[in-house]
Amino acid sequence: MPPFLGGGGMIREVFEDRSTWAPLPEKYDAGTPNIADTIAFAAAVDYLEALGMANVRAHEVDVTGYALERLSSVPDVSVYGPLDPELRTGVVSFNLEGVHPHDAGTVLDEAGIAVRAGHHCCQPLHRFLDVAATLRASFYIYNSRDEVDALVDAIDTARRLYQRRR
Repeated sequence: MPPFLGGGGMIREVFEDRSTWAPLPEKYDAGTPNIADTIAFAAAVDYLEALGMANVRAHEVDVTGYALERLSSVPDVSVYGPLDPELRTGVVSFNLEGVHPHDAGTVLDEAGIAVRAGHHCCQPLHRFLDVAATLRASFYIYNSRDEVDALVDAIDTARRLYQRRR
């Protein structure tokens, strides 16, 4: 089967009247290799090295620990995974009892809080935990404790909107 796109890397030889193709899979990899992402990756590595990876990790542990503490104190919030921030990365999965994660995620989005809601490519774990889906907040060098407070405030809004009075 001849290639459907043309460009560098997929040609073995070029003549005035014909070309021969490179072997598979190169014959279908037309065009310039993705050098932009490589350059951006190098810039990201330089940035993180300038910050110091120990400092990056310390900040991640601090903000994640604060998030775990705050989320664990919210009524009807279930946090999944260890509560010790040293034992995890800056990813916290949680649910709000009685509120579907997609509904809670919409409320958080409207408050300017970026979380993921869904299966997160781990449906077997969700079946094991007997949950339809989860919310997932991620924390890193660009996040602060103030943003954790905003997350918790938005969760409180979701509680007021969706939970029935008990």
